Amino acid sequence: MLSDEERLQSRAVREGDYVLLYIDNRRKRLVKIREGAVINSDKGVVKHDDIIGREWGEPVTLSTGAKAYILKPTFYDLLMNLPKRVTQVIYPKDIALMIMLSGIGYGSKVLEGGVGTGFLTAALAYSVGPEGHVYCYEIRKEFADVAKRNLKLLGLSDRVTIKIGDVRKDVTETGLDAAFLDIPDPWNALNSLSETLKPSAPVLIFVPTVNQVIKVVRALEEHKIGVDIHIYESMLREYQPKSEALRPHTLMIGHTGYIVFFRLVKRS
Repeated sequence: MLSDEERLQSRAVREGDYVLLYIDNRRKRLVKIREGAVINSDKGVVKHDDIIGREWGEPVTLSTGAKAYILKPTFYDLLMNLPKRVTQVIYPKDIALMIMLSGIGYGSKVLEGGVGTGFLTAALAYSVGPEGHVYCYEIRKEFADVAKRNLKLLGLSDRVTIKIGDVRKDVTETGLDAAFLDIPDPWNALNSLSETLKPSAPVLIFVPTVNQVIKVVRALEEHKIGVDIHIYESMLREYQPKSEALRPHTLMIGHTGYIVFFRLVKRS
């Protein structure tokens, strides 16, 4: 068990911690705490030294007298604020559905084709835990390098292997639990999946257009290696949190892409 001192330290902000400084819904800042540094905002400034040692959830007063709260960042906060983006990313609303459908969890071994910025990669690595692993194939080295840097920032590098290669033909791993594809022509990777995944393993494909969905379904019908096929489009609408004026936000994230799910089976 933790001692009282250790328990207190676990509740307190230390140098090197990431902090979400919350002023209001339009003013949230993710910062890494360093002695001597300062956080600036249009509502005033606060010294990092004034945050170190405070408990999570405590308020802190800015130079103007405005109040901010010291919040412990979630994985979502880190993912949305830390990584550098060099490609269009898969949104969390789609990532969450894909991971839930896949059935992966602690200790799973997963294949990813098409890494890009590494958003999905990071979420997969977070989901499989330190005992699991994500094997990724990306044909563009510059994308792979960015993804590696992002994973390092998030502390997930040890759970991921990124190879410069083509998921359609270069995969060497076998016995994996699930596959996630975010490539322009996923129908050309089906044969590779048959030799890589466990029997009946789930496959999740993300594509932005209906034309691509049709080609995936047609390929599955021709090759007869996929059953329990489902096609999803997720939409997310947020509401403004005002008790006397509760209504949807004017803007919302509508169409982002289509998710194709199926279970891999042996050819009939």
